[in-house]
Amino acid sequence: MKMLIWGMLQMNNKFQLKVKEIVERPTFHKAKVVAGEKGLDNVVQWVHILEVTEISRLLNGHEFILTTGIGWKENKELCLTLLQQLIDKKASGLCVELGTYIHELPGEMIELAQKHDFPIIVFHEEVRFIDITQELNALLMEGHNQMMIKLEAVSNQFNQLVLATDGFHRILRLLYQSLNVQVVYKPKEGEPKFYPPIDRLKEEEILEQIRQAKPQSVVNTFAKSASKPVQALGHKFADIIILSNGNYLTELDYLVLDRAATALSQDQMRLLYVKEKNKHEKNNWVYEWLNNEHSKGSIEQYLLGLDRTLTINGCVACICEANVDDEEVDLTFYSIVFCDLFERFGFYPLVYYDRNKLLFALVNKRSSSDWKERLAEAIKKIKETDFIKNKMADHLLFGVGKLYEIDQLHVSYKEARETLYVRRKLNLPTIFYVDLYIYRFMLKLNKQKYLQGFMEDYLHPVLHFEKDSGGEMYETLKVLLEVNGSRKEAAERLHIVRQTLYHRIDKLKELLGDDFMEGEKRLAIELAVYAKEFIK
Repeated sequence: MKMLIWGMLQMNNKFQLKVKEIVERPTFHKAKVVAGEKGLDNVVQWVHILEVTEISRLLNGHEFILTTGIGWKENKELCLTLLQQLIDKKASGLCVELGTYIHELPGEMIELAQKHDFPIIVFHEEVRFIDITQELNALLMEGHNQMMIKLEAVSNQFNQLVLATDGFHRILRLLYQSLNVQVVYKPKEGEPKFYPPIDRLKEEEILEQIRQAKPQSVVNTFAKSASKPVQALGHKFADIIILSNGNYLTELDYLVLDRAATALSQDQMRLLYVKEKNKHEKNNWVYEWLNNEHSKGSIEQYLLGLDRTLTINGCVACICEANVDDEEVDLTFYSIVFCDLFERFGFYPLVYYDRNKLLFALVNKRSSSDWKERLAEAIKKIKETDFIKNKMADHLLFGVGKLYEIDQLHVSYKEARETLYVRRKLNLPTIFYVDLYIYRFMLKLNKQKYLQGFMEDYLHPVLHFEKDSGGEMYETLKVLLEVNGSRKEAAERLHIVRQTLYHRIDKLKELLGDDFMEGEKRLAIELAVYAKEFIK
Protein backbone atom coordinates (compact mmCIF):
# COMPACT_ATOMS: atom_id res chain seq x y z
CA MET A 1 0.00 0.00 0.00
CA LYS A 2 2.75 2.47 0.97
CA MET A 3 4.67 1.75 -2.23
CA LEU A 4 1.52 2.54 -4.21
CA ILE A 5 1.03 5.78 -2.31
CA TRP A 6 4.68 6.73 -2.84
CA GLY A 7 4.42 6.14 -6.57
CA MET A 8 1.28 8.27 -6.84
CA LEU A 9 2.54 11.21 -4.82
CA GLN A 10 6.17 11.77 -5.70
CA MET A 11 5.52 13.20 -9.17
CA ASN A 12 8.09 15.97 -9.82
CA ASN A 13 9.19 15.53 -6.18
CA LYS A 14 6.25 17.77 -5.18
CA PHE A 15 4.19 15.00 -3.46
CA GLN A 16 0.93 16.19 -4.97
CA LEU A 17 -2.31 14.29 -5.40
CA LYS A 18 -4.23 15.26 -8.55
CA VAL A 19 -7.84 14.74 -9.57
CA LYS A 20 -6.84 12.41 -12.43
CA GLU A 21 -5.12 10.10 -9.92
CA ILE A 22 -8.25 10.08 -7.74
CA VAL A 23 -10.52 8.95 -10.59
CA GLU A 24 -8.12 6.09 -11.28
CA ARG A 25 -8.58 4.70 -7.74
CA PRO A 26 -10.56 1.44 -7.37
CA THR A 27 -13.27 3.25 -5.43
CA PHE A 28 -13.91 5.37 -8.54
CA HIS A 29 -14.00 2.58 -11.16
CA LYS A 30 -17.77 3.08 -11.63
CA ALA A 31 -17.54 6.87 -11.63
CA LYS A 32 -17.62 9.01 -14.79
CA VAL A 33 -16.08 12.39 -15.60
CA VAL A 34 -18.92 14.41 -17.15
CA ALA A 35 -17.26 17.85 -17.37
CA GLY A 36 -13.93 19.68 -17.06
CA GLU A 37 -11.57 17.00 -18.39
CA LYS A 38 -8.86 19.64 -18.88
CA GLY A 39 -8.91 20.31 -15.16
CA LEU A 40 -7.99 16.77 -14.13
CA ASP A 41 -4.45 18.00 -13.37
CA ASN A 42 -5.83 20.13 -10.54
CA VAL A 43 -3.99 19.51 -7.29
CA VAL A 44 -5.97 18.20 -4.31
CA GLN A 45 -4.92 19.22 -0.80
CA TRP A 46 -7.91 17.90 1.15
CA VAL A 47 -11.26 16.08 0.69
CA HIS A 48 -14.54 17.41 2.08
CA ILE A 49 -18.14 16.21 2.21
CA LEU A 50 -20.41 19.24 1.79
CA GLU A 51 -24.20 19.26 1.57
CA VAL A 52 -24.86 22.99 1.99
CA THR A 53 -24.95 25.59 -0.77
CA GLU A 54 -23.30 28.54 0.99
CA ILE A 55 -19.74 27.21 1.12
CA SER A 56 -17.34 29.99 0.11
CA ARG A 57 -16.37 30.75 3.71
CA LEU A 58 -15.67 27.06 4.33
CA LEU A 59 -12.99 26.66 1.65
CA ASN A 60 -9.34 27.64 1.28
CA GLY A 61 -8.79 26.24 -2.20
CA HIS A 62 -7.61 22.91 -3.65
CA GLU A 63 -10.40 20.93 -1.93
CA PHE A 64 -12.04 17.94 -3.63
CA ILE A 65 -15.76 18.07 -2.76
CA LEU A 66 -18.11 15.10 -2.31
CA THR A 67 -21.90 15.67 -2.27
CA THR A 68 -25.22 13.86 -2.72
CA GLY A 69 -26.91 17.08 -3.91
CA ILE A 70 -29.35 17.15 -0.99
CA GLY A 71 -28.66 20.84 -0.53
CA TRP A 72 -29.97 21.85 -3.94
CA LYS A 73 -31.95 18.78 -5.09
CA GLU A 74 -33.77 19.81 -8.29
CA ASN A 75 -33.17 23.58 -7.82
CA LYS A 76 -31.08 24.59 -10.83
CA GLU A 77 -30.25 28.05 -9.49
CA LEU A 78 -28.89 26.64 -6.25
CA CYS A 79 -26.69 24.09 -7.98
CA LEU A 80 -25.26 26.77 -10.31
CA THR A 81 -24.58 29.03 -7.30
CA LEU A 82 -22.79 26.17 -5.56
CA LEU A 83 -20.66 25.43 -8.62
CA GLN A 84 -19.72 29.08 -9.09
CA GLN A 85 -18.56 29.28 -5.47
CA LEU A 86 -16.39 26.21 -5.98
CA ILE A 87 -14.84 27.74 -9.10
CA ASP A 88 -14.28 31.10 -7.43
CA LYS A 89 -12.62 29.51 -4.39
CA LYS A 90 -10.41 27.40 -6.70
CA ALA A 91 -11.65 24.05 -5.46
CA SER A 92 -10.07 21.09 -7.27
CA GLY A 93 -13.22 19.25 -8.37
CA LEU A 94 -16.73 18.07 -7.52
CA CYS A 95 -17.94 14.50 -7.09
CA VAL A 96 -21.74 13.99 -7.11
CA GLU A 97 -23.72 10.88 -6.16
CA LEU A 98 -26.80 10.59 -8.43
CA GLY A 99 -29.93 8.63 -7.62
CA THR A 100 -30.64 9.31 -3.96
CA TYR A 101 -31.59 13.03 -4.02
CA ILE A 102 -30.93 14.09 -7.61
CA HIS A 103 -31.13 12.05 -10.79
CA GLU A 104 -29.17 14.19 -13.23
CA LEU A 105 -27.15 17.38 -13.41
CA PRO A 106 -28.57 20.40 -15.24
CA GLY A 107 -27.07 21.07 -18.65
CA GLU A 108 -26.21 24.61 -17.53
CA MET A 109 -24.11 23.15 -14.75
CA ILE A 110 -22.15 20.99 -17.19
CA GLU A 111 -21.65 24.00 -19.50
CA LEU A 112 -20.38 26.19 -16.66
CA ALA A 113 -17.93 23.50 -15.54
CA GLN A 114 -16.69 23.00 -19.10
CA LYS A 115 -16.19 26.73 -19.53
CA HIS A 116 -13.89 26.87 -16.50
CA ASP A 117 -12.26 23.44 -16.95
CA PHE A 118 -13.67 22.42 -13.59
CA PRO A 119 -13.87 18.63 -13.17
CA ILE A 120 -17.23 17.09 -12.26
CA ILE A 121 -17.34 13.36 -11.51
CA VAL A 122 -20.60 11.47 -10.99
CA PHE A 123 -21.59 8.14 -9.43
CA HIS A 124 -24.83 6.61 -10.77
CA GLU A 125 -25.30 4.55 -7.62
CA GLU A 126 -25.03 4.99 -3.88
CA VAL A 127 -21.42 5.09 -2.58
CA ARG A 128 -19.82 5.25 0.87
CA PHE A 129 -18.27 8.73 1.02
CA ILE A 130 -16.68 7.80 4.33
CA ASP A 131 -14.56 5.16 2.57
CA ILE A 132 -13.50 7.65 -0.11
CA THR A 133 -12.53 10.41 2.33
CA GLN A 134 -10.68 7.98 4.54
CA GLU A 135 -8.65 6.60 1.63
CA LEU A 136 -7.89 9.92 -0.05
CA ASN A 137 -7.05 11.80 3.15
CA ALA A 138 -4.78 8.92 4.15
CA LEU A 139 -3.02 9.40 0.81
CA LEU A 140 -2.67 13.10 1.51
CA MET A 141 -1.30 12.55 5.00
CA GLU A 142 1.20 10.02 3.73
CA GLY A 143 2.20 12.48 1.04
CA HIS A 144 2.79 15.11 3.71
CA ASN A 145 4.98 12.72 5.67
CA GLN A 146 7.02 11.89 2.58
CA MET A 147 7.32 15.61 1.85
CA MET A 148 8.81 16.19 5.32
CA ILE A 149 11.29 13.37 4.74
CA LYS A 150 12.30 15.00 1.48
CA LEU A 151 12.57 18.40 3.21
CA GLU A 152 14.78 16.97 5.94
CA ALA A 153 17.11 15.45 3.36
CA VAL A 154 17.36 18.70 1.40
CA SER A 155 17.92 20.70 4.61
CA ASN A 156 20.83 18.46 5.55
CA GLN A 157 22.36 19.04 2.13
CA PHE A 158 22.00 22.81 2.51
CA ASN A 159 23.69 22.65 5.92
CA GLN A 160 26.63 20.77 4.45
CA LEU A 161 27.01 23.25 1.59
CA VAL A 162 27.30 26.19 4.00
CA LEU A 163 30.72 24.87 4.99
CA ALA A 164 31.77 23.93 1.46
CA THR A 165 33.99 25.85 -0.94
CA ASP A 166 31.84 27.93 -3.29
CA GLY A 167 28.82 27.18 -1.09
CA PHE A 168 26.84 30.06 -2.58
CA HIS A 169 26.62 28.65 -6.11
CA ARG A 170 26.10 25.12 -4.84
CA ILE A 171 23.13 26.22 -2.75
CA LEU A 172 21.51 27.87 -5.77
CA ARG A 173 22.09 24.73 -7.83
CA LEU A 174 20.62 22.45 -5.14
CA LEU A 175 17.54 24.69 -4.87
CA TYR A 176 17.01 24.39 -8.61
CA GLN A 177 17.59 20.64 -8.66
CA SER A 178 15.24 20.04 -5.72
CA LEU A 179 12.29 22.01 -7.12
CA ASN A 180 12.90 22.30 -10.89
CA VAL A 181 12.25 26.07 -10.78
CA GLN A 182 14.02 29.15 -12.04
CA VAL A 183 16.15 30.55 -9.22
CA VAL A 184 17.01 34.26 -8.96
CA TYR A 185 19.36 35.75 -6.36
CA LYS A 186 18.63 39.48 -6.21
CA PRO A 187 21.14 41.36 -3.98
CA LYS A 188 20.49 44.84 -2.60
CA GLU A 189 23.56 46.00 -4.46
CA GLY A 190 24.98 44.50 -7.62
CA GLU A 191 23.62 42.36 -10.46
CA PRO A 192 21.11 39.52 -9.89
CA LYS A 193 22.27 35.96 -10.45
CA PHE A 194 20.21 33.29 -12.23
CA TYR A 195 20.28 29.52 -11.91
CA PRO A 196 20.20 27.86 -14.28
CA PRO A 197 21.98 30.56 -16.32
CA ILE A 198 19.89 32.09 -19.10
CA ASP A 199 20.46 34.64 -21.86
CA ARG A 200 20.26 38.37 -21.18
CA LEU A 201 16.90 38.87 -22.90
CA LYS A 202 15.30 36.11 -20.81
CA GLU A 203 16.83 37.63 -17.66
CA GLU A 204 15.09 40.94 -18.39
CA GLU A 205 11.78 39.15 -18.97
CA ILE A 206 12.06 37.33 -15.64
CA LEU A 207 13.02 40.50 -13.74
CA GLU A 208 9.99 42.26 -15.22
CA GLN A 209 7.85 39.28 -14.24
CA ILE A 210 9.19 39.56 -10.68
CA ARG A 211 8.48 43.30 -10.56
CA GLN A 212 4.88 42.73 -11.63
CA ALA A 213 4.20 39.67 -9.48
CA LYS A 214 5.99 40.99 -6.36
CA PRO A 215 6.68 37.50 -4.96
CA GLN A 216 5.68 37.05 -1.32
CA SER A 217 7.34 35.00 1.41
CA VAL A 218 4.04 33.80 2.91
CA VAL A 219 2.54 30.58 1.56
CA ASN A 220 0.11 31.19 -1.28
CA THR A 221 -1.20 28.03 -2.89
CA PHE A 222 -2.10 29.93 -6.06
CA ALA A 223 1.21 31.72 -6.63
CA LYS A 224 3.78 30.94 -9.29
CA SER A 225 6.63 32.83 -7.65
CA ALA A 226 7.91 33.20 -4.08
CA SER A 227 10.61 35.15 -2.30
CA LYS A 228 12.60 34.89 0.93
CA PRO A 229 15.06 37.44 2.36
CA VAL A 230 18.72 36.59 2.85
CA GLN A 231 19.65 38.39 6.04
CA ALA A 232 22.08 38.29 8.92
CA LEU A 233 22.45 40.36 12.10
CA GLY A 234 19.23 42.22 11.30
CA HIS A 235 20.46 43.37 7.87
CA LYS A 236 19.00 42.16 4.56
CA PHE A 237 21.57 41.43 1.88
CA ALA A 238 19.37 40.01 -0.88
CA ASP A 239 16.18 38.21 -1.87
CA ILE A 240 16.17 34.64 -3.12
CA ILE A 241 13.30 34.13 -5.56
CA ILE A 242 11.87 31.06 -7.28
CA LEU A 243 9.57 31.01 -10.31
CA SER A 244 7.62 27.90 -11.28
CA ASN A 245 7.66 26.36 -14.73
CA GLY A 246 3.93 26.91 -15.11
CA ASN A 247 2.27 25.14 -12.20
CA TYR A 248 1.37 26.71 -8.88
CA LEU A 249 4.01 26.51 -6.18
CA THR A 250 3.48 23.92 -3.47
CA GLU A 251 4.04 23.86 0.26
CA LEU A 252 7.26 21.96 -0.36
CA ASP A 253 8.50 24.75 -2.65
CA TYR A 254 8.05 27.33 0.10
CA LEU A 255 9.66 25.13 2.74
CA VAL A 256 12.69 24.32 0.61
CA LEU A 257 13.02 27.99 -0.36
CA ASP A 258 13.02 28.92 3.33
CA ARG A 259 15.82 26.41 4.04
CA ALA A 260 17.81 27.74 1.09
CA ALA A 261 17.44 31.33 2.35
CA THR A 262 18.67 30.24 5.78
CA ALA A 263 21.67 28.49 4.24
CA LEU A 264 22.51 31.54 2.11
CA SER A 265 22.21 33.76 5.21
CA GLN A 266 24.63 31.52 7.09
CA ASP A 267 27.00 31.53 4.14
CA GLN A 268 26.83 35.34 3.96
CA MET A 269 27.47 35.57 7.69
CA ARG A 270 30.49 33.29 7.42
CA LEU A 271 31.98 35.36 4.59
CA LEU A 272 31.38 38.61 6.48
CA TYR A 273 32.98 37.20 9.60
CA VAL A 274 36.09 35.96 7.81
CA LYS A 275 36.44 39.25 5.91
CA GLU A 276 36.01 41.35 9.06
CA LYS A 277 38.35 39.16 11.10
CA ASN A 278 41.12 39.33 8.50
CA LYS A 279 40.70 43.07 8.13
CA HIS A 280 41.05 43.75 11.86
CA GLU A 281 43.97 41.40 12.39
CA LYS A 282 45.98 43.26 9.76
CA ASN A 283 44.83 46.79 10.50
CA ASN A 284 47.04 48.42 13.14
CA TRP A 285 47.01 51.58 11.06
CA VAL A 286 43.75 52.73 12.66
CA TYR A 287 45.23 52.45 16.14
CA GLU A 288 48.27 54.45 15.02
CA TRP A 289 45.96 57.12 13.57
CA LEU A 290 44.01 57.33 16.83
CA ASN A 291 47.32 57.89 18.63
CA ASN A 292 48.60 60.65 16.32
CA GLU A 293 51.27 58.61 14.52
CA HIS A 294 50.39 59.70 10.95
CA SER A 295 50.64 62.99 9.08
CA LYS A 296 47.66 64.63 7.43
CA GLY A 297 48.96 63.79 3.95
CA SER A 298 49.50 60.11 4.73
CA ILE A 299 46.03 59.90 6.30
CA GLU A 300 44.39 61.36 3.20
CA GLN A 301 46.41 59.03 0.97
CA TYR A 302 45.42 55.98 3.01
CA LEU A 303 41.71 56.86 3.13
CA LEU A 304 41.46 57.58 -0.59
CA GLY A 305 43.30 54.34 -1.23
CA LEU A 306 40.44 52.56 0.53
CA ASP A 307 37.75 54.48 -1.38
CA ARG A 308 38.65 56.97 -4.12
CA THR A 309 35.15 58.47 -4.03
CA LEU A 310 35.29 59.14 -0.28
CA THR A 311 34.17 62.62 0.81
CA ILE A 312 36.05 63.72 3.94
CA ASN A 313 34.28 66.30 6.12
CA GLY A 314 36.17 65.73 9.35
CA CYS A 315 36.41 62.70 11.60
CA VAL A 316 35.34 61.67 15.07
CA ALA A 317 36.43 58.94 17.49
CA CYS A 318 33.84 56.60 18.97
CA ILE A 319 34.56 53.93 21.58
CA CYS A 320 32.20 51.07 22.39
CA GLU A 321 32.99 49.17 25.56
CA ALA A 322 31.38 45.76 26.09
CA ASN A 323 30.94 45.29 29.84
CA VAL A 324 30.71 41.51 29.98
CA ASP A 325 32.34 38.93 32.22
CA ASP A 326 33.45 36.79 29.28
CA GLU A 327 36.97 37.94 28.46
CA GLU A 328 36.88 35.90 25.25
CA VAL A 329 33.84 37.66 23.77
CA ASP A 330 34.24 37.90 20.00
CA LEU A 331 33.43 41.46 18.94
CA THR A 332 33.67 40.72 15.21
CA PHE A 333 29.92 40.20 14.81
CA TYR A 334 29.23 43.44 16.69
CA SER A 335 31.68 45.28 14.47
CA ILE A 336 29.79 44.13 11.37
CA VAL A 337 26.48 45.50 12.73
CA PHE A 338 28.06 48.77 13.88
CA CYS A 339 29.90 49.46 10.62
CA ASP A 340 26.79 48.82 8.55
CA LEU A 341 24.72 51.32 10.56
CA PHE A 342 27.48 53.93 10.70
CA GLU A 343 27.63 53.71 6.88
CA ARG A 344 23.87 54.23 6.61
CA PHE A 345 24.09 57.45 8.63
CA GLY A 346 26.88 58.99 6.61
CA PHE A 347 30.12 57.80 8.21
CA TYR A 348 32.96 55.76 6.73
CA PRO A 349 34.00 53.50 9.64
CA LEU A 350 37.45 52.12 10.39
CA VAL A 351 37.73 49.98 13.49
CA TYR A 352 40.35 48.54 15.82
CA TYR A 353 39.88 45.97 18.60
CA ASP A 354 41.26 46.62 22.08
CA ARG A 355 40.30 43.75 24.40
CA ASN A 356 36.63 44.41 25.24
CA LYS A 357 36.47 47.66 23.27
CA LEU A 358 35.81 48.62 19.68
CA LEU A 359 37.67 51.79 18.69
CA PHE A 360 36.08 53.50 15.70
CA ALA A 361 37.57 56.20 13.53
CA LEU A 362 34.49 57.60 11.78
CA VAL A 363 35.10 59.69 8.68
CA ASN A 364 32.20 62.09 8.21
CA LYS A 365 30.95 61.91 4.60
CA ARG A 366 28.06 64.37 4.91
CA SER A 367 27.51 67.83 6.36
CA SER A 368 29.41 68.68 9.53
CA SER A 369 26.39 70.58 10.89
CA ASP A 370 24.35 67.50 11.84
CA TRP A 371 27.05 64.89 12.49
CA LYS A 372 26.13 64.57 16.17
CA GLU A 373 22.42 63.96 15.50
CA ARG A 374 23.23 61.36 12.83
CA LEU A 375 25.71 59.55 15.04
CA ALA A 376 23.27 59.54 17.97
CA GLU A 377 20.61 58.01 15.72
CA ALA A 378 23.06 55.39 14.43
CA ILE A 379 23.95 54.33 18.00
CA LYS A 380 20.26 54.21 18.89
CA LYS A 381 19.58 51.94 15.89
CA ILE A 382 22.53 49.73 16.86
CA LYS A 383 21.00 49.09 20.27
CA GLU A 384 17.61 48.36 18.68
CA THR A 385 18.83 45.70 16.23
CA ASP A 386 17.62 42.22 17.12
CA PHE A 387 21.16 40.84 17.31
CA ILE A 388 22.41 43.47 19.79
CA LYS A 389 19.15 43.58 21.76
CA ASN A 390 19.19 39.83 22.27
CA LYS A 391 22.89 39.70 23.12
CA MET A 392 24.12 42.67 25.14
CA ALA A 393 22.34 45.98 24.50
CA ASP A 394 22.37 46.74 28.24
CA HIS A 395 26.11 46.04 28.46
CA LEU A 396 27.38 48.43 25.78
CA LEU A 397 28.88 51.76 26.85
CA PHE A 398 29.62 54.40 24.20
CA GLY A 399 31.88 57.42 24.36
CA VAL A 400 32.22 59.93 21.51
CA GLY A 401 34.66 62.81 21.09
CA LYS A 402 34.18 65.95 19.00
CA LEU A 403 34.47 66.27 15.22
CA TYR A 404 37.93 67.43 14.06
CA GLU A 405 40.09 67.58 10.97
CA ILE A 406 41.63 64.22 10.12
CA ASP A 407 45.02 65.07 11.63
CA GLN A 408 43.35 65.84 15.00
CA LEU A 409 41.59 62.50 15.49
CA HIS A 410 43.83 61.78 18.49
CA VAL A 411 42.19 64.70 20.31
CA SER A 412 38.74 63.25 19.65
CA TYR A 413 39.99 59.84 20.81
CA LYS A 414 41.22 61.36 24.09
CA GLU A 415 37.83 63.01 24.58
CA ALA A 416 36.01 59.75 23.87
CA ARG A 417 38.10 58.01 26.54
CA GLU A 418 37.36 60.78 29.02
CA THR A 419 33.64 60.51 28.23
CA LEU A 420 33.73 56.81 29.03
CA TYR A 421 35.60 57.53 32.25
CA VAL A 422 32.99 60.04 33.43
CA ARG A 423 30.11 57.81 32.37
CA ARG A 424 31.47 54.88 34.35
CA LYS A 425 32.22 57.07 37.36
CA LEU A 426 28.87 58.87 37.55
CA ASN A 427 26.59 56.54 35.56
CA LEU A 428 25.65 59.38 33.18
CA PRO A 429 23.43 58.71 30.15
CA THR A 430 25.27 61.04 27.77
CA ILE A 431 27.56 59.54 25.12
CA PHE A 432 29.08 62.77 23.73
CA TYR A 433 32.02 64.69 25.17
CA VAL A 434 30.32 68.01 24.34
CA ASP A 435 27.43 67.02 26.64
CA LEU A 436 29.58 66.48 29.74
CA TYR A 437 29.24 70.20 30.55
CA ILE A 438 30.60 70.95 34.04
CA TYR A 439 32.30 67.55 34.27
CA ARG A 440 34.78 68.63 31.62
CA PHE A 441 36.16 71.10 34.18
CA MET A 442 36.05 68.41 36.83
CA LEU A 443 38.30 66.26 34.66
CA LYS A 444 40.86 69.03 34.23
CA LEU A 445 40.85 70.04 37.90
CA ASN A 446 41.08 66.42 39.01
CA LYS A 447 44.11 65.76 36.82
CA GLN A 448 45.86 68.81 38.23
CA LYS A 449 45.12 67.73 41.84
CA TYR A 450 43.01 70.84 42.45
CA LEU A 451 39.60 69.19 42.80
CA GLN A 452 39.93 67.81 46.33
CA GLY A 453 41.24 71.08 47.70
CA PHE A 454 38.58 73.13 45.92
CA MET A 455 35.82 70.93 47.29
CA GLU A 456 37.18 71.10 50.87
CA ASP A 457 37.58 74.90 50.75
CA TYR A 458 33.86 75.44 50.23
CA LEU A 459 32.16 72.37 51.76
CA HIS A 460 34.38 71.56 54.75
CA PRO A 461 32.16 73.28 57.38
CA VAL A 462 29.07 71.37 56.19
CA LEU A 463 30.82 68.02 55.87
CA HIS A 464 32.60 68.42 59.23
CA PHE A 465 29.34 69.31 61.00
CA GLU A 466 27.50 66.38 59.42
CA LYS A 467 30.29 63.99 60.40
CA ASP A 468 30.26 65.12 64.04
CA SER A 469 26.56 65.81 64.57
CA GLY A 470 24.76 63.70 61.94
CA GLY A 471 21.82 65.10 60.02
CA GLU A 472 21.26 65.72 56.33
CA MET A 473 23.03 69.06 55.88
CA TYR A 474 24.97 68.19 52.72
CA GLU A 475 21.94 66.63 51.01
CA THR A 476 19.85 69.66 51.97
CA LEU A 477 22.44 72.01 50.46
CA LYS A 478 22.63 69.94 47.29
CA VAL A 479 18.84 69.90 46.82
CA LEU A 480 18.51 73.65 47.52
CA LEU A 481 21.03 74.35 44.77
CA GLU A 482 19.24 71.99 42.35
CA VAL A 483 15.85 73.69 42.87
CA ASN A 484 17.29 77.22 42.73
CA GLY A 485 16.42 77.92 46.37
CA SER A 486 12.72 77.02 46.13
CA ARG A 487 11.85 76.06 49.73
CA LYS A 488 8.54 74.44 48.80
CA GLU A 489 10.13 72.20 46.18
CA ALA A 490 13.16 71.47 48.38
CA ALA A 491 10.92 70.32 51.25
CA GLU A 492 9.02 68.02 48.87
CA ARG A 493 12.23 66.58 47.45
CA LEU A 494 13.68 65.96 50.92
CA HIS A 495 10.36 64.57 52.26
CA ILE A 496 10.39 66.92 55.27
CA VAL A 497 8.06 69.60 56.57
CA ARG A 498 8.96 73.22 55.89
CA GLN A 499 9.70 74.00 59.55
CA THR A 500 12.44 71.33 59.50
CA LEU A 501 13.82 72.77 56.26
CA TYR A 502 13.92 76.26 57.78
CA HIS A 503 15.98 74.96 60.72
CA ARG A 504 18.43 73.34 58.30
CA ILE A 505 18.74 76.49 56.19
CA ASP A 506 19.50 78.52 59.32
CA LYS A 507 22.25 76.04 60.16
CA LEU A 508 23.67 76.27 56.61
CA LYS A 509 23.80 80.06 56.98
CA GLU A 510 25.65 79.61 60.21
CA LEU A 511 28.16 77.25 58.58
CA LEU A 512 28.57 78.93 55.18
CA GLY A 513 27.40 82.50 55.76
CA ASP A 514 24.13 84.26 55.16
CA ASP A 515 25.08 84.84 51.51
CA PHE A 516 25.76 81.19 50.60
CA MET A 517 22.96 81.26 47.96
CA GLU A 518 24.10 84.51 46.35
CA GLY A 519 26.29 85.35 43.36
CA GLU A 520 29.81 84.04 42.98
CA LYS A 521 29.76 82.34 46.38
CA ARG A 522 26.81 80.20 45.35
CA LEU A 523 28.56 79.31 42.08
CA ALA A 524 31.70 78.24 43.97
CA ILE A 525 29.67 76.13 46.42
CA GLU A 526 27.74 74.53 43.53
CA LEU A 527 31.02 73.65 41.79
CA ALA A 528 32.25 72.17 45.04
CA VAL A 529 29.14 69.96 45.18
CA TYR A 530 29.84 68.72 41.63
CA ALA A 531 33.42 68.12 42.66
CA LYS A 532 32.34 66.01 45.64
CA GLU A 533 30.05 63.91 43.44
CA PHE A 534 32.87 63.45 40.91
CA ILE A 535 35.42 62.46 43.56
CA LYS A 536 32.93 60.08 45.18
